[in-house]
Amino acid sequence: MDIDLNKALRNVVNNGTVLIGSKRTIKAVDNQEVKVVILSSDCPKDIEDRMTGKVSIINFPGIGIELGTICDKPFAIAAMSVIEPGESDIMAVKIQ
Repeated sequence: MDIDLNKALRNVVNNGTVLIGSKRTIKAVDNQEVKVVILSSDCPKDIEDRMTGKVSIINFPGIGIELGTICDKPFAIAAMSVIEPGESDIMAVKIQ
C-alpha cells in the first residue's frame, strides 16, 4: 500500500506531536525521543549526518519551503521530527 506522504505529513502535524526545526530535531534525536525524522531535499548535509544511524529518516522529495507549505507553516522546514504520530499513517511511509 502506497502512502501519500503529503497527506501523512499534514495529518501528523494536525493530530500528532512534532518538533519543527533542525536544532530541536537534533536535540530530540540525541535524547532518543523521536520515532522518525523528516528531512527536506535541501537539508544541510551536516544535519543529516548527525541523525544517520540514530533514527529512521524519511527523505521529503521537495525543498524546505515546500515542506513548510504542506505543514501549513509560513517558513521553510529543513528538518522535523515526529514524537507521536497520533492518528496519522506517517510510520507506514517507506523510511531510510
